[in-house]
Amino acid sequence: MSAIDFVRIAIVSIYSGGGTYSLSNYSLSKYVGNASSSLSTRMSESLVPQDEEPATDDTQTTPDLEPTPDTVIDARDQLDDLYGELGTAADDYKDDMETFRTEVFDKLGFTRETLHMIARNEHGYFSEQEVEAAKQSMDEQLDEALGKNDPDYAPTAENYLSLLQYLNEETFEDERGTFEWAISKASAQVHYKRLADGEESDLFSDDPVVDLLTEAYEELFEAQKTDADAKLESMPSYDSAQYRWDSNNDTSDSDTYTAPDSWWR
Repeated sequence: MSAIDFVRIAIVSIYSGGGTYSLSNYSLSKYVGNASSSLSTRMSESLVPQDEEPATDDTQTTPDLEPTPDTVIDARDQLDDLYGELGTAADDYKDDMETFRTEVFDKLGFTRETLHMIARNEHGYFSEQEVEAAKQSMDEQLDEALGKNDPDYAPTAENYLSLLQYLNEETFEDERGTFEWAISKASAQVHYKRLADGEESDLFSDDPVVDLLTEAYEELFEAQKTDADAKLESMPSYDSAQYRWDSNNDTSDSDTYTAPDSWWR
């Protein structure tokens, strides 16, 4: 008896018994071998009534998915439209980030909020080049607030006061909740205080994470007296700040962008 003949007989015998059953892969392969396993699967599916709903677990729930923000969709559309006009794509700039930022990001003039959304890329709409360009653009905005673009620039307390004001007034709520914002804030506070002979500003933050990062910078400055290669991330208070931020946000990994190192950090 051939495999096909066996299957036909099995189908007739099952339906003639008045019940509806399905043939398992095992029961068919026992007779017709592994080569018929795909056939048994198809036959098994064909024996299930079409109007019968698949069994579901009463405890199973569908997760609530947040809709993609309009800011993200609009940014994607603007980038694609400009690529179309230029006859290019993000990958074409992978070896020339400066040109990419000039021809694409600077031309589009994204707001800081939009740059932040691109840099986070939480919804996966943007390429590596686009994410990196957004990070650099955000970092450059902080440098501009600090007055670094001035050809006669020299760091002063007033420069860092301007940066503190920018971080307070020109950033938005979502960004101010990130660990990177806290790092920038702490850096500006430490440098201002050092240049202002220990004076503090009413623009200083009372956030405990910022306070811990401020301590981490003080530890870094002390460590660099004997180790020029000391890093902020190696300071004890930095670990405490990261732990505190993670606890506050119920996460073990920062979901924020990592801005390129700036000399003032």
